[in-house]
Amino acid sequence: MKYRADIDGLRAIAVLSVLAFHYNAALPGGFTGVDVFFVISGFLITQQLAGEIASGTFSILNFYDRRIRRIVPALAVVLLTVLLLGKFLLLPGDYKAMAASAAYAAFGASNFFFLSNTGYFDQSSDLMPLLHTWSLGVEEQFYLAWPLLLALVATGRKRIDLAAIIGTAVVIGFGASLLWLDADPKGAFYLVLPRAWELALGALLVFLPPLPQRLGAVAIATGLALIGAGFIFVSATAFPGAAAVYPCVGAALVIWPRRDEPRFSHWLGKLRPIGLISYSLYLWHWPVWVLFRHYINNAEPSRLEAVVLAAVSIGLAVVSFRFVEKPFRQRRWLPTRTVQTGLATGMAVFCLGMYVNSADGLPERIAPAVYSMRSLDAMWEWPCKYEPEKTLGASFCTFGQSWKKAGSKAFLWGDSHAGHFAPIMEAAQPDMGWLLYETCPAFFNEHIYRTYTGIPNYRTQCAEQRRKAIELINSDPSIDLIVLASAWAYYPAIALQDGTLGELSGSGLIEAGIEDLMAKTARPGRRFVLVGTVPQHIVDPIPCAMAHLNGLWRRECTPDPKEIQQMKTYTVTSDTLLKQIAASRSDVAAVIPRDALCDKAGCKGYLNGEFLYRDGGHIRRNLSMETRHQFADLIGLTNALMEKPARAEASAAPSSN
Repeated sequence: MKYRADIDGLRAIAVLSVLAFHYNAALPGGFTGVDVFFVISGFLITQQLAGEIASGTFSILNFYDRRIRRIVPALAVVLLTVLLLGKFLLLPGDYKAMAASAAYAAFGASNFFFLSNTGYFDQSSDLMPLLHTWSLGVEEQFYLAWPLLLALVATGRKRIDLAAIIGTAVVIGFGASLLWLDADPKGAFYLVLPRAWELALGALLVFLPPLPQRLGAVAIATGLALIGAGFIFVSATAFPGAAAVYPCVGAALVIWPRRDEPRFSHWLGKLRPIGLISYSLYLWHWPVWVLFRHYINNAEPSRLEAVVLAAVSIGLAVVSFRFVEKPFRQRRWLPTRTVQTGLATGMAVFCLGMYVNSADGLPERIAPAVYSMRSLDAMWEWPCKYEPEKTLGASFCTFGQSWKKAGSKAFLWGDSHAGHFAPIMEAAQPDMGWLLYETCPAFFNEHIYRTYTGIPNYRTQCAEQRRKAIELINSDPSIDLIVLASAWAYYPAIALQDGTLGELSGSGLIEAGIEDLMAKTARPGRRFVLVGTVPQHIVDPIPCAMAHLNGLWRRECTPDPKEIQQMKTYTVTSDTLLKQIAASRSDVAAVIPRDALCDKAGCKGYLNGEFLYRDGGHIRRNLSMETRHQFADLIGLTNALMEKPARAEASAAPSSN
């Protein structure tokens, strides 16, 4: 098989684009370099397989011998290094999640881990040190089936017939990926089936006739233009989909075999040195970036720091290529020994990762005083009983008095911000039967909505949930209190309407949706409480809150004026709206946390010796009962939940903490 320096040059472009994207350079579509890698991989591996099948020397054992020597050594070094450094850099919850991802990555399955563990309430994906290994999982799962499938299909067939078969599979796979993106955007990104057409596109090139020199030059130029356009114009919000055509077709045009190499090909080959280290550079660049971000307490590195981190990544890649990749690629063990060693290595990493995961990320590394903040899951823990509610069609969290038997009930309705207020409600008013309806914001209806990329039918789902909630409320006279709590401050920028409300937009849609709900559910003796958004951080405050107590390698935190200003002002517009609605009706009270938590100097983060926040926008649910009582009193919630509430704008003027 003839070596092509231009393909290594294309690898260089792909890996540098990914590095630039991850290191916050101005390359919004740089992540599509991964798709370029998929096409390259499909071409090179299929080219070798096709030659072996044609000559009768194909062996599945030899294939996996090559794959293990190519992939496992450098990957194992990275996984073990990250597991070691994580002990000194990561909080227990983060270390636990990272260790699990390492265990999955050891056997090429980390795409499944990240599919299940990257969501609204999980650790932010951009702080997961092994997130980038999802693409290795896609490749390895593809190659579980592809060699045998190709051997089955290729036997006794002409190249042109194989091209037709694989080309048809590419077209069908591409169409299926578009449908998959609409139905399950997250799965379309992480899973092998909606990505398989990209690798198959590279495989298709093996069976196409080579291009003449002049046409080959045009193909290279066009391909590079398409790849460059993808780097600039493709957005990560809806990908892969049709946008994957840019990197994939572009890469295919560059790779397409040619009878004679044009000048463009030689120019591309000059990037060969970077292409040779592209695998190691891909493996190292992301952990280097993410672990440094953990060191600086989840902040963003400066431009100078980004340049230094890029240089460190390249240096590690050179060392890895020279002392890990090359020796193992050149080693000529028996294939059975290679496979056995590869499986043993994977099992060792798997066992180490699962040990750390099962040990909850080794929480003994941090001080007992911050043990309750050891992970996102721990800070969201709060016991409640789930009871089926026939009208709502599902089981929901209930607390306080028995939901079925209580003579007086409260319906807590909203998004995750209703969820974080539930323990506070329990502390402030335990004598009622509470149901937490943590679904969509209550102001969404058949006319008012938002788009949600992760849930294609989100609009209709919210409208149906609202209909069911109104039906329940109107059918149960014992529901005396309706509490609405949501991330109100976020919605003016994203709320939409179907045109039936004229020119109404932004905060006006929130007001219209709330008033519509009240009109449909109000009755004598029923009260409404509107709870404002708590002050919002720009970055996760937990690392800095624990910086002096966690015993980890961390840079000292300093106050950020932008953060302080955001917390003081971000919710002002939505807070004012809720106050106006409450002022216009005698059956409504407004609770505005910002009024009680913030003053001119800043916003309170501690109460009763406990840090209040779980992440940048949510209150911890595992606060002590005493702290929950104090918090409810401080923000005016206790008064608002009384039978005859006073207006709940807090009068306290606390000092910043």
